[in-house]
Order: sequence, then C-alpha cells, then structure tokens
Amino acid sequence: MTLIELMIVVAVLSILASIAYPSYQSYVLKSYRSQALSDMVKLQLELEANYNNGYSWNSLISGGSCNQCETPTTRYVFSIASQAGKAYVIKAQAQSGSGQTKDRCLTDESVDYMTLDSSNTSYPSACWN
Repeated sequence: MTLIELMIVVAVLSILASIAYPSYQSYVLKSYRSQALSDMVKLQLELEANYNNGYSWNSLISGGSCNQCETPTTRYVFSIASQAGKAYVIKAQAQSGSGQTKDRCLTDESVDYMTLDSSNTSYPSACWN
C-alpha cells in the first residue's frame, strides 16, 4: 500500500467518523432522556398510589437521590415539590458535567430540566414526544 492510498483511507475514515460521531452523541443524550422520563412516570405512579397518604414523597427522593430511579445522578437529579394549584411537581434537572444539558429538546426551550405534575402536564413538551 502506498502512502497516497493510505492517506485516502485515512481521509475516508475521518469523513465517516465526522458524520457518525454527532449522531452517536445525539443517540446517547436521547437514551438518557428516555430513561429519565421513564423514571418520572414511575415516580408519578408511586405518588398516585400513595394518594390517601397525602402524596408522601419523602421515601422516594432523599437529597437528590431517587431510590427507585435507574437514571444515573451524573445525568439527571430528581426532585419533587408542591406548587400552587398542583399536588406535586416532579422535576428532572439535567447535569451539565455529563453534557446532558446539550440535549436538543432542552436547548430548544432554553431550559435544563423536565417536569411532570399531578395534572399530568409535562414540560418541555418536545422532550415527551
């Protein structure tokens, strides 16, 4: 193999890598977002199951650590709080150290979190589609 052939192979590989890597990064961000959304729904189901106990969530989330969530805390940190007119609001805060804040559904809305409330309203809606 000559030097020119080797340079052509390297050029072709670098072009393929420059196309494939951004798609891979997008896929990774989307997969962690999907897991976080799944965990938020899981938390909502637990809260609704505890409706008679007044939506007690102390056992679900403690200090940003979610006991039932599968999403790594390096990607999203979960919290639950009351809000005016809402029994609860579940929030998944994207963590910047992992690059999760670069997820397109979050950057399109200029936010770094996703929410799901007691009336089943989700935000940003692009993340839930």
